[in-house]
Parts: sequence; C-alpha cells; structure tokens
Amino acid sequence: MKTLITILITIICFGSLASDAKYKEAMSKAVEKLNHASSVDDFMAAANIFERISQTEQELWLPLYYAAQSYIVVSFMEQDISKKDPILDKAQQFLDKAFSLTKNESELYALQAFLYPSRITVDPMGRGMEYIEKMNQAIEDAIRLNPDNPRSYYLRAVTTLNMPEEFGGGAVAAKPIFELAQKKFDEFQPESSISPNWGKEQNYEELSKL
Repeated sequence: MKTLITILITIICFGSLASDAKYKEAMSKAVEKLNHASSVDDFMAAANIFERISQTEQELWLPLYYAAQSYIVVSFMEQDISKKDPILDKAQQFLDKAFSLTKNESELYALQAFLYPSRITVDPMGRGMEYIEKMNQAIEDAIRLNPDNPRSYYLRAVTTLNMPEEFGGGAVAAKPIFELAQKKFDEFQPESSISPNWGKEQNYEELSKL
C-alpha cells in the first residue's frame, strides 16, 4: 500500500513539474516576443499569446499582467482617439482578473498606474483630475506593497515631470524621483526570468534629458 502511495505521489509531482516547465517555456517565448515588439501588430500578437496562456493557467496572474501590458502599450500607440477606450477596456479586463487572483501584488498596481495616463489622453480636460488621482493612489499602493519596485518610482517621476510647476511638478521636482527610480532599478532583482522587469531604459532616457 505504501509503495502504491509513493508511486502515485511521484506521478503527481512529475506531472506538476512537467506542466511547470512547459508553462515557463511558453512564457519565456512570449516575454521575449513582447520585449522585441515594435508595432501594434507585434504587441497584439504578444497579447494573444499571453491570453491563450492565461486560459490554460487560470490561477496565475502573470499571463494576465502581460496581456494587459500589451494592450496598454497599443493604446498609447493608437492615434485614433475613438479607439483608445475599447483597447483600454480590454487591458482593464485582464487586470481585473489578475487582481481577483491576488490583491497584494505591487506589479499589478504599478501596471494599473501605467494604464490611467492613456485614459487621460482621450479627454485631458474632462478626465485629468479623476485619473491623476487614481494613478497616484495606484502608485502609492504599489510602493506600499513593495518599496523596492522601481516601476512605481519611474511612474511617479513621469507624472511629476508632466505636472505643472504650480502644482509641484516640472523637471526640477521630477529629477530626484527619476534618480531614486534609477537607484531602485540598479538594485532590483526580478523573482524569475519571466517576472516584470521593464522601465529601466525609459527611466534612464528621461533622466538624461534633465
């Protein structure tokens, strides 16, 4: 009886390890595709791959995260204002699913903060105050959950840079935040090869202009 139980446990564990390896291989290829994307079609193709992975791995937030990220980038690239909200709605659906799986992941709040500026571009005067407040709250949540997440500080720096000086924004106010973000990026170690690891180059580029 003990031998049978041992065999069953071995089979279950082996199957789990094989599934995990298959998942990581699929994610690695998809992340590589996303990292080399340069056009709307490229990002949409990456989003579709992550969506398929998420349908198989329904208890994991990371495929949903990357699918949302892909759609957010597409929304920034879209020139037709009327098409932005539907794209962002799709991104938000993936984010909402990810949040339903885990409420305490800093990266999700940082990505949520990344989504809001694209909402603002649809109607800056009508949406500015609402979504800036939501963005700041998301950044605060991201930092609270992980003070070492560099993307949170990068997004805060970008927000500060684009804020009028009379409201505490501008280049002078933003520079030390970019510098802090750069320090965080230099020290940051992603949990795995497929964990979120974007923003360092963008932060350095913005900082070099100041």
